[in-house]
Amino acid sequence: MNRTLATAAFALAAFAAAIPAQAQSFIQTRDWDVYVDLPTRFAYVKTPVKGWVFVRQLDGAQMDRLHPTTLTALLPREAEEIHWAHPALEMSPRMLALRQGTQVATQPAATRAE
Repeated sequence: MNRTLATAAFALAAFAAAIPAQAQSFIQTRDWDVYVDLPTRFAYVKTPVKGWVFVRQLDGAQMDRLHPTTLTALLPREAEEIHWAHPALEMSPRMLALRQGTQVATQPAATRAE
């Protein structure tokens, strides 16, 4: 099972490296990097052979003293705006104005196209 997962991870990494124009959807990690999942306080170490290995759950004092190089996220921060793939999926000017909280001029019912 671990060998299959390692092979799949290697194939995915090789495929991602072959497409340099596309933005990476994960943080680059090296062997022996430490990752701490903040909500659960679980600590993992990335080993050269087994990949990410669970170490233990950290207590509050250890969470306060995390080393600056400790990873706390493996995905990059999401962009605030979503850029849609098709113009038809973009928000209308009316919806953008409503989201910004500005007043939208409405048309009388008689002049609206129906």
